[in-house]
Amino acid sequence: MRVNQSYGPKLVREYNELNILRFIKNEGPISRADLAKRYKISKAAVSEIISHLLQQGYIHEVGIGSSTSLGGRKPILIEFNPRAAYAIGVEIKRDHACVALSDLNAKINAKKCFHFNTGSPLKIVLEQIFDIIESFQVKRWVKTAKPIGIGVAIPGLINYESGKVQESDTLKDWQGYPIRDAFENHFGIETVIENDVKAISLGECRFGSGKDVENLVYLWVGDGLGAGIIINGELYRGVSASSGEIGYYELGFLIQNSNEFKLLYNGQHNFGDLLSSKVLLEGARRGIANGYDHNLNEDKITIEQIFTHAEENCPLAVDLVREYGYLVGILCINLINTLNPELILIGGHQHLTDNRLLLSFIK
Repeated sequence: MRVNQSYGPKLVREYNELNILRFIKNEGPISRADLAKRYKISKAAVSEIISHLLQQGYIHEVGIGSSTSLGGRKPILIEFNPRAAYAIGVEIKRDHACVALSDLNAKINAKKCFHFNTGSPLKIVLEQIFDIIESFQVKRWVKTAKPIGIGVAIPGLINYESGKVQESDTLKDWQGYPIRDAFENHFGIETVIENDVKAISLGECRFGSGKDVENLVYLWVGDGLGAGIIINGELYRGVSASSGEIGYYELGFLIQNSNEFKLLYNGQHNFGDLLSSKVLLEGARRGIANGYDHNLNEDKITIEQIFTHAEENCPLAVDLVREYGYLVGILCINLINTLNPELILIGGHQHLTDNRLLLSFIK
């Protein structure tokens, strides 16, 4: 097969340009001379790349550095410009959605959330999301910045070729709807649709608690159950994009005695049905009905209340957290035995995953 001879040099230039931009982002402010020396590339090549990056707005000159011990002209310093472009992130859940505006440093510059009734028409939800995005686009710095993409995180299995939700227990009405096309047709910006847990996992790997490891699992517990898998720094989706659907693990295989979970277990068949905020609240009510000693507010039980009272040694609350933590621990052990990751991150409902008491039961 004949190779296009012009493609090789072009690819090398683009590769060097991207890596120099990353170098400036991580090491700047820096002079052209220091950049050439530390990146080990000729001054002429650096000057050409810097000129192009300045034109694109991805870097800017920020001041004058110190001259060398030999004297001479003081160098002009170059710095990364995080506001040269922006990205939009959208998260859609069963009854609420959040929209965020990010710069190139992945810094959230604006964020708005809204609630909607479960089962609300898709048109109404999308209209509200579009209105928020348009309100971000009129910000002064965004007007002159380049849009680099819109990311939409949504629960369910994603068809990446069509940009549609293939299957979702949480948002059944969204199945088959061309979400990617709806965003791209409205804004003219490239849009990526991703499963919500997988999106969080990738974010933790690139910018969060997992940025220093190459192999990790992100376990989501709360309103639903799932896992995101990162292998060698890349998101693993699986052949049919269903990797990490651990909510379908059957209880009978991993739990020998369901009587150990008398507050939470009520005939469920899999972990997804058992490990949820809803089941935790139902377990509290079941314990109260069965005469458990407690000091919970029976009229308005919340997840926060359960964990607060568990820390105060409320017998019912402690047993609820113990059962929940033990079940999460079983899942973690199974994931460790199967994937042997460097790190497991647990996220989801804030009070569930930030609570030290729960973590002590998981251990």
